[in-house]
Parts: sequence; C-alpha cells; structure tokens
Amino acid sequence: MVSDTFRFETFVDAHSNIFNEYLSSVIAKLSQENKEYKAVQDEIESLYRKYPAVFRAFDSEQAEALTKEECAALIEIMELRNQLTDMELQAIYFRGCYDGAGYLKKAGIL
Repeated sequence: MVSDTFRFETFVDAHSNIFNEYLSSVIAKLSQENKEYKAVQDEIESLYRKYPAVFRAFDSEQAEALTKEECAALIEIMELRNQLTDMELQAIYFRGCYDGAGYLKKAGIL
C-alpha cells in the first residue's frame, strides 16, 4: 500500500533546472568507472594525435582536405564516438532504472 504522505515528484519535476547537469555527471563518471568506455576515449584521442587534420575537421568550422588515410580515420572515429554514445545512453538508462526503484521504495511499493 502506498503511503498517504508520499507525494510523487519526479527528479525532472523537482530539479528541471539542473537536469542536464545531472545527466552530464552520470556520463562524466563513465571514464572513471568503465574501462571499456575509457579505452574507446583513449583510442579516439590516439587517432586525433596521429591525424591532426581529422581533429581539426571536428574542431573547426572550416573545411579540411583529408587524405584517404585520414578519411578512414575519420570514419573509425565516428564509429568509436557512436560506441561512446551507446554506452552513455545505457548508463543513463540504468541510472533511471536505479532512480525508479528508489522512488518505488520510498513510496513503500518495494
């Protein structure tokens, strides 16, 4: 039975002004807590160091002429960045599940 004194308020309702900061903090922890995530970040950084023109293609608003090898590196970096995004979305999803269980426990449902 749900407690009569429990007032359901989502995290987003209560803290909408800092929600993006909260999500960023979840993602920021990944490089410290997830070795696979850190390895992908390191691989991207290594490719940027090896191919500075590829980094400039991401970092500036100007067109960048790339060699065939640099284009291959660009494609690899895009794939790696997609992997990072997938891991970030998974971390956010599981954090939401964790928070949801916390709400249910606080409500006396669990």
